[in-house]
Amino acid sequence: MSVQSLPATQKLPSYQLVRSKKRRSIAIKVVHGQVQVRAPQRVSDAEINRLVQAKATWIAEHVERQQQQLQGLAPRLWQSGERLRWLGQPLQLKVSQAGRKTCERYGRELFVTVTARSNSQQEPRRTVIAWYQRQALQWLDDFFAHWPAEHGLQPQSWSVGDFTSKWGHCTRQHQLRFSWRLWMAPAWIVTNVVIHELCHLQEFNHSKAFWQLVAKHSASYQEAEQWLRTYGSTLMHNHYLDYIDAD
Repeated sequence: MSVQSLPATQKLPSYQLVRSKKRRSIAIKVVHGQVQVRAPQRVSDAEINRLVQAKATWIAEHVERQQQQLQGLAPRLWQSGERLRWLGQPLQLKVSQAGRKTCERYGRELFVTVTARSNSQQEPRRTVIAWYQRQALQWLDDFFAHWPAEHGLQPQSWSVGDFTSKWGHCTRQHQLRFSWRLWMAPAWIVTNVVIHELCHLQEFNHSKAFWQLVAKHSASYQEAEQWLRTYGSTLMHNHYLDYIDAD
């Protein structure tokens, strides 16, 4: 792994270059306001620079947007008064000490208790994540209990994990896995992501047939994809885990 800088005259930000023997093509991503380039071992630096230069406008737009979003958010310290979200709705975090660890929601507040011996920052974090995982799993249980069998898209199992680079995943064993972070997004976004992964049970790719299947089950999938492109970078970011509302 290395960091490459383009000539100043090109006015492009530094980018992180990751080479892999398994890759067949160059991929450019902007993550948390930083540019990442993944490339095959055999590709020269000059060829990578040419592609980055060709994508200069796209890169600049995404970097600026993501950096602006990050600047508008407070770092996540897991302290009382911070804002979390459940299905898009704000929750105010309340942290206190008690004889045992608990996490309970009352209206728009999430009450977390930690023990005196616990790490003051990491313990609330772990307790809150465990709460999200439990609540998200209950949400999935209810969703699949009402998902029509006639659709022909029935997973073998589902679970909620701690992914940091993807919202959901469908295995070839028809198991669906999701990141707990997804449930901080609005409910319609969660529904669209779940349907997206369900459609992979039939189309294990992102072909035209896959997107036609997604459109059949979700009329708002394009808006959901755009929402995740706009807000997903800060929602997935461990130092923020939030987003700024469009309004």
